[in-house]
Formats: sequence, C-alpha cells, structure tokens
Amino acid sequence: MTAVVAPGALAESSKIKGYDKKLRMRAHLKDIYVNLTGLFKRETQTIPNAIYMKVNELSKGTNNVTITMKLPLTGDPVTGNDPLSGTEEIPITKHGTVYRNNYKKAVSSEDYGVRHLDQVDYGLYKQHISDLGIWAQQYKGLRIRQAGLETFASNLWDGDTSAVAAAKWNPHFFIQGATDAQQPTFDTSNSAYADNIVDAMIAAGGGSITPTNAQVMTYRFMNKLAMRALDEKIWTLDIAGNDAYILTVSPLQASIFSDPTFATNTGGAVWKDITQLSEKIQNWYNVLGCFKTSIGVDIYVVVDHKCPTLHPSATAAPYSLSAGYVWPGDRDLRSRNTTNTRDAGMLWGKAGLVEWEPEPLHFVKQDEDYFRVMGHGIAGVSGIQQLHFDQESPTSTSIEYYGSMVVVFARIDYN
Repeated sequence: MTAVVAPGALAESSKIKGYDKKLRMRAHLKDIYVNLTGLFKRETQTIPNAIYMKVNELSKGTNNVTITMKLPLTGDPVTGNDPLSGTEEIPITKHGTVYRNNYKKAVSSEDYGVRHLDQVDYGLYKQHISDLGIWAQQYKGLRIRQAGLETFASNLWDGDTSAVAAAKWNPHFFIQGATDAQQPTFDTSNSAYADNIVDAMIAAGGGSITPTNAQVMTYRFMNKLAMRALDEKIWTLDIAGNDAYILTVSPLQASIFSDPTFATNTGGAVWKDITQLSEKIQNWYNVLGCFKTSIGVDIYVVVDHKCPTLHPSATAAPYSLSAGYVWPGDRDLRSRNTTNTRDAGMLWGKAGLVEWEPEPLHFVKQDEDYFRVMGHGIAGVSGIQQLHFDQESPTSTSIEYYGSMVVVFARIDYN
C-alpha cells in the first residue's frame, strides 16, 4: 500500500501571528511616604502626616516664606531682696526660610493617523499618559527622602533657588556602632561635616570603614537611639496617646532585626509585633512593630523599600560622602552592593519636613502638526525641605532643627 504523502508546513509568510492586546506593566516598589502601594494591594495608609508641616494661605506671588520661632525664657530668677526692675528678659527669636521651585515631566503621543492606529488596540498612548500620575507620586517620594537626608529636595538645587537651597547633610546623624563620644559633630561647612560623619563610621568599625555586625540594627541600639533623639531634642509625635518616633529602615536591617538567631538581638517584652498593635497602626505601609524604650518613648519601625544609601570614601580626610536614591521608574541608583555602602534610615519626629505647594500639580499640553503629535505633561511649583531656624547673624552653633535624624547602618553579608 502506498503511503499517504504528508503535507508540508505552511509557508512561514502565510502563518497567522497573534498578539495579546492586554498591555502588561512592570511591577513597582511600594512607597511608605505617598499613596503608592506597589504590587500587593490591601487597605493601607502612609505613615502619619504629622512629620510634615504644610505652608498655605499665602499669596501665590510670594517668593519665599519666613517662619519665626520664639526661644524659651532662660534667665535666672531674682531671689531674696534684690530688685526685679532692670532684670527683664527681652524676647529672642530665630527664623527659617521656605523655598519653592518648578518641576515638570512630559510624554509624547500621536492622536490620529497610522501610528495612532498601530497602537490603539493596546491602549499604549493612553497608558503612557496615565503613567505621569505614578511618576509624580514616585518623584514626591524621592524628594521626601532627599529632603530628609540632604535638607532640600532636588528640584530646589537648581535654577532660582540653587544659591539658597543647596544640598547639605541633615544636622542630626546617629551612626550605629559608634559610642556617644564618637557620634559626628555638626559643622556648618558641609565638607567638614561629611568628614565628621565618615570619621564616626570608621570609629564604629574599630578604625576601619569595613562594615561589621556591630553596626547593624539591634534591640539595644533602639534604647541608644531614643536617648540620642531626646538629647538632640527631636520633637516627638503623638501616636496612640504616647510620645513616639518613626524609624524607617531598609529591608536588610528589618530582616536582621527580626531574626531571632542573630546574636545581638535581645528584645523580649519591650518589642510589640505588628499583630499586637492597634488596627489603625497595622494599616501603615510596611510597619514592622513597635519598640517600647526604657525611657518612655515608643519607636515604630517601618520598612522602607526605597531606603537611601550613603557612599563614603575612607582613604584619608578629606573624605567624600554621597547619597543614593531610587528615582522614578524604580531606577535604583543606591549601589547597595558597592563596598562600604551604608543604609540611611530616618528617625522622624514632628514637623520633620515642611512642604509648600503654591502651584499644585496640573496637566500641560503642547501640539505639533495640527495636534497629530502631542506632548502631554504635568507641572507644578513646590518645595519640600527641612526647616532650619537661625539667628540674624548666624554662628557655627546657632542653627536649630528638631524634626528628624539620619540613622546609619552597615550593610553586611547576611547569609
């Protein structure tokens, strides 16, 4: 019997090719500071907004805002039969200035024609424009972290405000592993202050910049941090009726801290896991739990997936010190695997940052070729910064700021 001749494969040029019309999106990181939940969606909320001071009810034409602080009375009492007249204490004030600057972002699309039709089934351009909203949230989260670590958000580093709002390190630093005497002393010279910060990192490592286990997050460290915060007079938050701070940490530090096998962890009853907290607090993004310190202030630990990093050089002074951040689009520029990189957590108190937004975020458009090619954008005018108070004639020790503190941890091999 003659075999049936099998048909050949259909010509490649005639094969029907199919495409799924559903447009996929890359996952993005959660952000504890803005309403950006990432892949895992549940009823959550950002950390308390008491860490922000908002400036409002001002004319839109205001170029900058001066905020005045009155200092407390300090004079000695008059006792015995000495006369009170002539001993009157006059009011003493300090002031801080708040700035604002432009920020904007645009995308392009085609609103008619063949290139518009080529993508219409995917809804590519529609999603492209919608992504501006996510970009704006990510950018605000970035600016909050920049202002916490380097005093001013990056949109203030350029243009009209570049001379008055240059990046400079937070006046308060706590280096885990360093003794009280080894903690960095603030200096109005940013380069000299950076030297002091790196010197403290080296001292914490016993004379070496190399990260050690003694420089990671532990339970004993929490009491030391609380004492340092009170010494620096960081304003406390009111959480659940108690004085409290919020400490943001990287996923690495959170993993080490919650690891019962890690030798330096001895928390005991002072640690309250998330399941023991109130339902409202459980709904904060990434809250890990609460440490009840021995000095009467609570520290709520929140995991920041975008925790910034610090990159010190340690050959010899003068040192260099730079910060790394996650930028919009989850562009991770933190270089976490680089030798000697540190995590830069934040201890937040009340009014850690001030936000001024005289021109809220709004849409802008630009057309080409009779509205065929369109530029869709967002723009706004705002400033996010620390509010530093100083006297009319500043000195090296006259600056005052009580809103936050940078907490530096070593990134060790955790295997």
